[in-house]
Amino acid sequence: MRFNAKNYPVRWADRTLSNLRAGRLEACEKELRDLGGRGLFDAETTDQDAERLFAQSYYAAEEKKPCLHSIEELRGRVLSRFPAEMGLLSPEEYELTVKLALFGGELPITDWNDLPAARSLVYRMWCRMRPEKGRWISMPRQLCVAAMLMLTSEGMKKVRETADEILETVDNTLYLAGMMPAEIVLKDVAARMKDTLSADRPELHLRMLRASFETMLNREGRLILVHPGLAEPLSPALSENGIATGLDQRSLSELYDSLTALEDPLYDEMLSRIEGLTRPEVQAEDAVEDLILLAKQGAPAEEMRQVLMSKIICLPTAEMLDALRALHDLIPRWFTLNMERVQ
Repeated sequence: MRFNAKNYPVRWADRTLSNLRAGRLEACEKELRDLGGRGLFDAETTDQDAERLFAQSYYAAEEKKPCLHSIEELRGRVLSRFPAEMGLLSPEEYELTVKLALFGGELPITDWNDLPAARSLVYRMWCRMRPEKGRWISMPRQLCVAAMLMLTSEGMKKVRETADEILETVDNTLYLAGMMPAEIVLKDVAARMKDTLSADRPELHLRMLRASFETMLNREGRLILVHPGLAEPLSPALSENGIATGLDQRSLSELYDSLTALEDPLYDEMLSRIEGLTRPEVQAEDAVEDLILLAKQGAPAEEMRQVLMSKIICLPTAEMLDALRALHDLIPRWFTLNMERVQ
């Protein structure tokens, strides 16, 4: 997803991770409905479909020179890149691809959380949506067979382990910092994938990041990776530099461990106070996560109280308010925040 630069006044209650995630999934579902039509490998697909398929693919964003495309050429690109690209899928894409391969190439999308992975596989031109069958996704037989063969490869297992390690490190860094420049990660990916099929394939490395994280272009045109709970990444109170550029992987890991040791008791205390008292549509764990992420962004105490009240079926108890005060006062702010602007 790419954020736009529009400034708009919103309440903190509208900035929770739960609300942001729901909005993104709704937009994703709508986009998938618009991505129907013949797939790249369908027998009835002709060159008349080529420009539509290209326009809704990752290739359109990666290639700036306009030119005409043919189905044969696009199929050749996808097939030639498939072995290298499969090793660099997001974890959600990889899981969905494995399921498609095992179940003969067709699956219903029953979980909203699978929608972004399905959309990304359509962007890769591996899959197409089947609106005539409801919310179904299909992958052509030749790609299913290729995926099954690669799943047994030791080389694929090693690449997937490396990719998962990289993505976990980025995920942890975003939890610490809120955002970070993509080029930092791309350098690490290039170094660690040097002896694999994706060596010297920066476009595939970039696809992995786009598929795995929220992204935006900053005012200078740099690609920035963004924590999904960060409500206003273009706020002047934020900087995408800081921790992400100043610590090595070991230091980041130690810092993340220290942070979880601090936050876990605060999380558990808040959870114990509201569990069983949340509204029917609200999971207690999600409510606590929303509050913690608001604290990381410097939300005022009174607005956090309003968010808490919107999550529960009763007036907040004294114990709830004490736990909320601890979240507000003790949860560290994201390192990308200008602390003078927060205080």
